[in-house]
Amino acid sequence: MLARCLSASLLGFDAIPVTVEVDLAPGLPGLQLVGLPDTAIQESRERVRAALRNSGFRGPLVRVVVNLAPADLRKEGPAFDLPIALALLVASGQLDAPVLNGLWCAGELGLDGSIRPCRGILAIACQAAEHQARALAVSADDANEASLVTGLVIRSASTLRELIKSLRSCGHELHQRRQQPRRNALQPATPSQRAPNRLLPLPGQQLAREGLAIAAAGGHHLLLVGPPGCGKTALAHQMPALLPPLEVKEALEIMRLHSIAGLNRGKGELIRQRPFRSPHHSATAAALLGGGANPRPGELSLAHGGVLFLDELTEFPRAVLDQLRQPLEEGVIWLSRAKIRCRFPSRVTLVAATNPCACGWAGDRRCICSELKRRRYWGRLSGPLLDRLDLQLKLEPPDPDSMRPCMAEDSLEQDQTLSAAAIQQARERMQQRNPPDLSNRDLSAEDLQRRGRFRAETISRWEEVMRSRRLSMRSGLRLLRVSRTVADLRGSDEVSTGNLASALCFRSFDVAEPWI
Repeated sequence: MLARCLSASLLGFDAIPVTVEVDLAPGLPGLQLVGLPDTAIQESRERVRAALRNSGFRGPLVRVVVNLAPADLRKEGPAFDLPIALALLVASGQLDAPVLNGLWCAGELGLDGSIRPCRGILAIACQAAEHQARALAVSADDANEASLVTGLVIRSASTLRELIKSLRSCGHELHQRRQQPRRNALQPATPSQRAPNRLLPLPGQQLAREGLAIAAAGGHHLLLVGPPGCGKTALAHQMPALLPPLEVKEALEIMRLHSIAGLNRGKGELIRQRPFRSPHHSATAAALLGGGANPRPGELSLAHGGVLFLDELTEFPRAVLDQLRQPLEEGVIWLSRAKIRCRFPSRVTLVAATNPCACGWAGDRRCICSELKRRRYWGRLSGPLLDRLDLQLKLEPPDPDSMRPCMAEDSLEQDQTLSAAAIQQARERMQQRNPPDLSNRDLSAEDLQRRGRFRAETISRWEEVMRSRRLSMRSGLRLLRVSRTVADLRGSDEVSTGNLASALCFRSFDVAEPWI
């Protein structure tokens, strides 16, 4: 007898529908798996046999062939245990065939018949809803995560016996859940849940704080260069609190990425905070960008919608950093293998920090680095990568006299332009002017001409800067984008020469000279 059950296999950010076919035929008892299964799926033979036996069902005493279609797609992971078991029960006559009509399944089986969670359940649920599945059967631990998908019926159970009981019941579905408006799903976070909504005062780093506000308002990438202890890391950690609140679509996309990476287990609420990822400088290209035979997301994709902080930038291997160039421009990374090509969203705000030289004290009498050594130090970063960092700022050691104002009780009230509210107003102004989901960082030359609202004298001054500093076209366009964000942050509809001059303060035009 032949039986079928629907499931899905993860391929990058997407879940590909897979039909699990089980056929029973006379012959020596045995279970054969075909359809390019990996080792984890091959081992499901023993897990399924033991789970059926310990759940009170009889195992097959005939020849069993399990096919995972499409046969040319490599499958991996233990999520096919549950659909194989259900299809086997239907094929052996222990479960009625109609109960599997339109039912999708995903879950790992324990030897005792328990149903365990699996990674990527949110991506599988999205695919099931897209194909108008009647229901999705998952483990009880995965039910909350799967129920985030609107309009999809979720059947959850802790054990195989419990799930079979619910499938056999007429009209009554055990643990059935439909997506309802979720309480506290994406309400604005309370002060205890979010970081302070205003940049903390850092002694002598007013320009750096303004640069961070510009980066948050326009989505620009930021490079902070300064000696140890000047506040680079402290500034970077404030960035997520300055970004706008997550929308439902963004939160689902971020949770889907984290689910594929196996980071969402046991979490059933939409996330409130934008992600902040800070990989160590020893991270490999696969860890940072994603990889594997069946690729998984890396730190770049896990920071999608939030902040990717690369501390000690010059300590990362140059070959790894250069692979960031295309994803930073396009907001998506494509990973190609011999037989597959998959994508992961990677729209991030990059904040990088590094010392000005190997010893960290360039420009100070404590520096022990020669000019040649400093040039070699900066030679670890390629020019095309630095050219993609819109804001490049040199931080100076704080002056002791500058610490006194920051210790005053009213220091937080001195500059209201660097608050999350002001940044949000700048982003709203940007959204009203730009096409949907397009920040100032992404504006093309045509968009800048049509929507930038640059004054004639500003363009003239920009042309002079282009000629005098021999800027590339990419650098010149980035300068205009930052100028547009400065104007938005200051509440101006038009970009003035003053806004252009402010943008010039955050732009390095020589790869190494400003830091030497």
